[in-house]
Amino acid sequence: MPRRTVLWGLGAMGGLAGLPARAQPAAALTRPNPAWVISEEEAVAWHRLKDSHGPTLTGSPSWRAFMQFLEGKLGEYGCVDIHRSSWTFKRMVTSMWPDDSKWGLVSNGRPVRVANVGANCGATGPGGVTAELVLWDPDAKPDVKGKIVVFRPRPRPEFREAFSNSDYEYMTPFDSWPAEGRPVPQAQNGTGAMAAKVWDDMTASANFIAEIREAGPAGVVFAMNLNRALTEGLYTFPVPTDYGFPSVYLDRAVGDGLVADAQARRSARIRVEAERVDSEAYQLIAYLPGKDYGTDRDEQVQLRTHTDGPSISQDDGALGLLAVVKYMARIPRAERPRSLMIEMDCRHFMPGLERAWPAQDYFVKNPRARDKVVAMIAMEHLGQIEYVEDGDAIRPTGRSLPTWLYATTNQAVIDYAYKAVRENGVRSAVIRSPGRPGVNGKSQGPWYGMGSGARYLGIPGYGVQGDLGAYWAHSARLNRFDARSFRRQIATFCQLTGFLMSSDLGRLQAPKVERPA
Repeated sequence: MPRRTVLWGLGAMGGLAGLPARAQPAAALTRPNPAWVISEEEAVAWHRLKDSHGPTLTGSPSWRAFMQFLEGKLGEYGCVDIHRSSWTFKRMVTSMWPDDSKWGLVSNGRPVRVANVGANCGATGPGGVTAELVLWDPDAKPDVKGKIVVFRPRPRPEFREAFSNSDYEYMTPFDSWPAEGRPVPQAQNGTGAMAAKVWDDMTASANFIAEIREAGPAGVVFAMNLNRALTEGLYTFPVPTDYGFPSVYLDRAVGDGLVADAQARRSARIRVEAERVDSEAYQLIAYLPGKDYGTDRDEQVQLRTHTDGPSISQDDGALGLLAVVKYMARIPRAERPRSLMIEMDCRHFMPGLERAWPAQDYFVKNPRARDKVVAMIAMEHLGQIEYVEDGDAIRPTGRSLPTWLYATTNQAVIDYAYKAVRENGVRSAVIRSPGRPGVNGKSQGPWYGMGSGARYLGIPGYGVQGDLGAYWAHSARLNRFDARSFRRQIATFCQLTGFLMSSDLGRLQAPKVERPA
């Protein structure tokens, strides 16, 4: 098969149905046994349990409940040497969307509907802070000291393009959702989905916090270019470190009014009642033993994910990883050629993200912990649905959300990723290998997600994530979860994990990439 040729030749169950129900354990490493892959019903049950506690932000009661569930299941599935690498930090606590009792905005004497409070922003007293409004102009930057700044992001088309429409190695056809079989657009961004637009606006607001941090504003109002449904509960990302002024998010329609008030230099009152409380954070480490575990001959495939996030599926890579462990546990230890090392990180939505907590990285604390790691798999953002704006609401596009699957720059590694998505029926899979030109001779963009660590270690690796869009906010709950897509993604990653567990890795190597500063 020539490189990057798009094919589609799957059965009604996406390639799984044709496999024997009782595949031999060794064969099940690279030909997923459908009876062992998590069912849609169990996937929904796991996500319902997670959703019942709300967003799992590190240190919160919801996160602690989620971690207890994950740790218990890892033990149930035969993992050993389970341990926590913990520390404490100051966590911002305020009311959480849709409860706006602890934050609000009044402009020109009128109460304003606020979509969410800014992550890790400064606090005020119950009376808030009153100040003159000023509209931010990046071309003629105003004096903002002591003022409430209204910031409206400017669209960055080139930034959006790199996020959602970069070149690729292979794609599987886009299919319809929820009922498969209808014709749908086959171009990557052929539906007008909002993923790139949300990414653009959200990251612009986070960048603005860094830009204005030292200027001494009384507060910031983010007047987004997004509609009401997309802005409700929107969480700041990249997550800023704690900063000293209050901030709130407004949707496009409400924000228009604040832009007009700022142009007229009217005054406003912004209120964020919050406190910082000591909270525990920890990375969870565990091992599913292979045949040589505990000896000098042991080799390990590292499974990575993060456990913190604002929505139903930002952080459900942990459930995906758990489903892979459950599958592999069905194979007798003596027939598992390599061990699995499970790393569940918690710093992705902590103040300042991972880069603000380098000393707490498990592998910094334990520099020999990766000595036996020979390959890597990462999972994030699973079981997602593609949406478009519809007035003040959002609705599914009728097309499966793209699954981005990243592979290290080795042709055999890339080709096997394509084989796995086809055999497991993953619709709308976009396989990328950043660092070399794609099928159209263009850049494949950056490698998003935790799997990029494989490149820096110089080992074979894969990473998967959904295209996000409607999943950056607290409003993304269980009703936005797609169990069918989740199961197919898990079957694919069971196969990819088995491939890395059982292959001669010498032929799968790629040049090591230097980690950027």
